[in-house]
Amino acid sequence: MPPELAHGLEVGALWLLVLLLVPKRRLGDLRLRLSELRAGRRRWLFEPPRGFGSGRRVGVQRAVAEAARIFDLGVPVYVAGRLAEERSAHVRLEARSQWPDSASALLAAHVLGGIQDAELAGQLRARGLPLLAEKAVGRSTRPRPALPMDWWLDHERDPVASNGEGAEVSPLEPVASEPETVTSVVEPIARLGPTLLEIHTMGRIEILESNEDLSRVMLSRPVLAFLWLYLLVRALLNPRDRVMRIELADELTPGLATEKQRKRLTDRLWDLQHGDLPKPLADRVVIEQDDSLRLDLTRCTLDLLRLRTLATECAGKKGLMPPDLAEEASRMLDAAQGEFLPGWDQLENEVNGGRGTAGDLVRDLRQRAEVARVDLLGALAADHLARREPARAIQYLEQALERQPEREDLARKLRLAYVETGQTARAADIQRTYTLDG
Repeated sequence: MPPELAHGLEVGALWLLVLLLVPKRRLGDLRLRLSELRAGRRRWLFEPPRGFGSGRRVGVQRAVAEAARIFDLGVPVYVAGRLAEERSAHVRLEARSQWPDSASALLAAHVLGGIQDAELAGQLRARGLPLLAEKAVGRSTRPRPALPMDWWLDHERDPVASNGEGAEVSPLEPVASEPETVTSVVEPIARLGPTLLEIHTMGRIEILESNEDLSRVMLSRPVLAFLWLYLLVRALLNPRDRVMRIELADELTPGLATEKQRKRLTDRLWDLQHGDLPKPLADRVVIEQDDSLRLDLTRCTLDLLRLRTLATECAGKKGLMPPDLAEEASRMLDAAQGEFLPGWDQLENEVNGGRGTAGDLVRDLRQRAEVARVDLLGALAADHLARREPARAIQYLEQALERQPEREDLARKLRLAYVETGQTARAADIQRTYTLDG
């Protein structure tokens, strides 16, 4: 063999050895990944092999994928990773086999309606597990029958005798040291405040009072609708916010002289409060003594507030949710389709040419609504994943990532759902698209 060829082969063998031994990717968190693998909290060192799944060419694909992993990780890291992955598979299989007999599985079956209270208590007792605390039961009260009118007529006190020294006091009447104040039955009704309004802002602008839509009349008056909705936006951003009259005047007619702004606003507020808007809407505009305005939202239901509150509540469950809460979240998603205050841009452009700051406030609320909607989608997906229903979780996760592609936490859940349903190609696409480490 020529010396040059022998030397070339030696150099090539040396380079091949280096390529097989030296890792080609960042391994900064390798120790943490290996510990998670040994504990069963992770299935693969980095990502599933491309041949993982079912099909006719599983063996060939798996061999090619393993060869790529050897080249990518280097032989030492690859061997350590494979041993840890086998350990993880054994731990996860053992945990899955023990799951049906665990307290968590019994509680999940009970929540889903699979077993009743008595059966749950029996199975917990048989396994030596602590029993659930007894449910609190409210004290039952029996209503007292009303006294007949004849009794009141027979025992009515004589007004003359009651003012005399020898007047008898009925044992059923309390003796008071001070005269009692009689409260009118009208006062509690007056304290109820304005009539109840049902305000829909997601996908449509609709304000209902006793199923009567008041928004049609309001939207037919663009300037008054702009003022009322602007105060609504400010109240949604900060319930304690007050809008000064000069600020509202500048928002309505930016660029005009101050005196003309105040005059036009005063005229429009007079129109608003004297019949050009339905009274239930006009009564909500409160003008304070300090020359500020606000919108009274007491006794109102707002879909945006309910969406955000429900999203916070569901996201706080971090997985399994009660069935009634999950059903309410699904209904909320169906009802809250569309953007916040649709048509606002056109209304603002018609009133002030889009030169005010109201558009920025509306866009802020639209972004908050979008975040709440995505959080709700993620919570429903986490609920299905906790119930071992990855196929149902996928639809929610795909919708959520379409709305907010930057949510890496949702991308990880979607990749997990794809892997658990055997859709390894899609899981690999998610892995590459979002550059997930593991």
